[in-house]
Amino acid sequence: MKVLLIGATGNLGLRLVAALLTHGHSVFAYVRSSNKLESLLPESVYRQITVVQGNATDSASIKRAILDNNCDAVVNTAGLAALAPWGKSELPAIVRAVVDAVRAAGLERQKPLRTWFLAGLGVLYFPETETMFSNYIPIYLEHRQNLQLLKALPPNTVDWSMLCPAVMNPESSDVTVPTNTPGGRLIANAATPPLWQDSWIKHIPLIGRTLLCAMNAGRYTTTLEQNADFIASDLESYETRWSGTAVGVIDGSK
Repeated sequence: MKVLLIGATGNLGLRLVAALLTHGHSVFAYVRSSNKLESLLPESVYRQITVVQGNATDSASIKRAILDNNCDAVVNTAGLAALAPWGKSELPAIVRAVVDAVRAAGLERQKPLRTWFLAGLGVLYFPETETMFSNYIPIYLEHRQNLQLLKALPPNTVDWSMLCPAVMNPESSDVTVPTNTPGGRLIANAATPPLWQDSWIKHIPLIGRTLLCAMNAGRYTTTLEQNADFIASDLESYETRWSGTAVGVIDGSK
């Protein structure tokens, strides 16, 4: 696919450049500064991508980048680096701009664009309930707002998915193509965390589910490279299991 990658200079964005190229995609990196991206990537990798300069909150510019480059898919990682647990960030404005651009481009093409967004564990549901994790551990609440925006879209306007990892650590500081990811493949699940470990603790009045969320949270640590590979692999086909849902992931090798 031809993929517009928004936020390519971030920690996940850089790994996505490498993962997308490794999986045979054409990468169009949408960034504020081409000089910054060039300084962060090896020359051999930078030469393989097309760079488009623009602001991640500029919906018209994003739409133009999609249409001018005939992109099949969009991945947004912009706005994650500045996200504070209890603070406010540009992320909701960025997600709104990307949604508006993708929707408008899809309408013009008469076909919804495949689009990945990033969030966190907090927008997944506590297993066997309709209550989000962030009800028990109320951090990164912007992600809830972004998921609500996506769920409110009319049918067949944006073919979206929202990847919801917990902490993502780097496997390496190097960005290489093809990628060399020693970490295992991710196990994924729609709407709730995969391989959840239940416990009687959840029945403790008032604090039980909060304690169980905290006990499980550390199990969902993954790597930047694993998540980049997950998205790049999914985009190898226009068909996906993850359309219209939040996606929880866990390291399958642990």
